[in-house]
Amino acid sequence: MAITLSTKATLPRSKQAEASSTKRLSFPEQWQGLVSRFRNHVNPRETTVFMSQLSLMLEIGMSLKNALEAIGTQTKNPAFKDVIQTMTRDIEEGRQLSEAMKRHPRLFSPVYVSMIKAGETGGFLKGIVDRIVEMQEKRQALMTQIRTALTYPVVLCLLAIVVVVFILVGVLPKFTQFFEGKEQILPFTTRFLIVLSASLQGYWWAYVLGAAGLVVGIKWWKDSPPGRATMDLFYVKGPLLSGLCNKIYTCQMLRTLGHLMQSQVPLLEALNVTRSTMKNRYFAHFVSDITSHVEQGGKFAQPFSSYPHITETVKSMVATGEEAGRLPPVMLRLAEFFDSEVDQEMKKLSSMIEPLALIVMGGVVGLIVSSIILPMFKLARAIY
Repeated sequence: MAITLSTKATLPRSKQAEASSTKRLSFPEQWQGLVSRFRNHVNPRETTVFMSQLSLMLEIGMSLKNALEAIGTQTKNPAFKDVIQTMTRDIEEGRQLSEAMKRHPRLFSPVYVSMIKAGETGGFLKGIVDRIVEMQEKRQALMTQIRTALTYPVVLCLLAIVVVVFILVGVLPKFTQFFEGKEQILPFTTRFLIVLSASLQGYWWAYVLGAAGLVVGIKWWKDSPPGRATMDLFYVKGPLLSGLCNKIYTCQMLRTLGHLMQSQVPLLEALNVTRSTMKNRYFAHFVSDITSHVEQGGKFAQPFSSYPHITETVKSMVATGEEAGRLPPVMLRLAEFFDSEVDQEMKKLSSMIEPLALIVMGGVVGLIVSSIILPMFKLARAIY
């Protein structure tokens, strides 16, 4: 009993020592953890390659277990390799591929899990995998278009900020000595820039903290319920971007539903899965309305007629497709049509943003330079 008590008495000290050691190493360990998570991040492109390789190996008749093992040996990402090895063990234990994928929701969305499950039930797994690859490639192409359209103006804005800060901190202070005592004849823009330059030099840390706080605050607001509600409303009803965003959401909804229904997923299950993938609450509520209407025995296309954020073309073609019994191919055809529409809209938006960003950047830099040079000429004329 004494030994037991002694052992128990030493345990807290051991834990305290371990906690103390952990506390001393907490910062490096957290930093290493962040670095490890960054290095082991699984890119969406990797999952697309995985599904493409799986489709090829199933096509040549390789068993699912052997296919996963072969893909696992070729995978370079340690995190993804661990996932594939876990899935392989699940298959060895008798689980289906959909069950194995369901355990990794960050990599395999409910849409893909439902489609794989339907393919396993119907015996056409290879065709389902091909459809998933197509969906992934379409989604990545859209994300690439968005990034391409935004990269150029973002780079120009950052360059403009760097140029403005350089002029205010490195150039303008050299001219302020010429303006001393003559502030009354200086234009308002020059006086404002002089004050701004002095504040940047003296309180640069406040600007850095303010910019960081602004970024964090905007992100926090966007992630909050009021912020998400406001952004969702802006995407579907706001100026300039609402038309493009509505087409993107419509395309995503139609493609997801079309592939799920064409994969013989039951309609109500397909609607529930699609609702979980819609990031915009207004389109998610719309899918919920369709689900409730279908559960009550109504037609699938009827809720489309009263939804304001979908074009009349979609409403009429969905109704026609339901009447003809060809709803899944009609929705997939509409998704392809909206793909081309979104592509044209993105190119048009990019062609509008680039010159606008150049004009704004040139205007800002020109205003600063003119606020410095023109007073110099004015002072020179006053002297001579």
